[in-house]
Amino acid sequence: MSESKRDEEEESRKEPAKDYYTGYYFGGNPYISDKDLPGRKNDEELTDDVTQRLKRYYGSDLFEVDVHVVDSSVTLTGSVKTYKLKEEIGKQAWETKGVVKVLNELEVTDASTAGL
Repeated sequence: MSESKRDEEEESRKEPAKDYYTGYYFGGNPYISDKDLPGRKNDEELTDDVTQRLKRYYGSDLFEVDVHVVDSSVTLTGSVKTYKLKEEIGKQAWETKGVVKVLNELEVTDASTAGL
């Protein structure tokens, strides 16, 4: 290869920009920031919102339902009387603004309601 051709190839390469992203992230979790995003509720606020919504719709039927929120994902634990109530509680939790996922781990105490 001639000397001038090699020089042309080397000259055509450019330095990547200083803010060039190579797809690697070094440090903590890139999806969790120290700063709250505007308009987004934190996990404590979502826990309160889901709990208040469920109490408003079901009142005293929720004695044994616990709501846990981690990274906007709701986990429902405890026990309820019927499968229908379990399904409705899961739907109400899902319809709460800000919730991205619902894990409905409620146990049904009256097994005779299966299929109803």
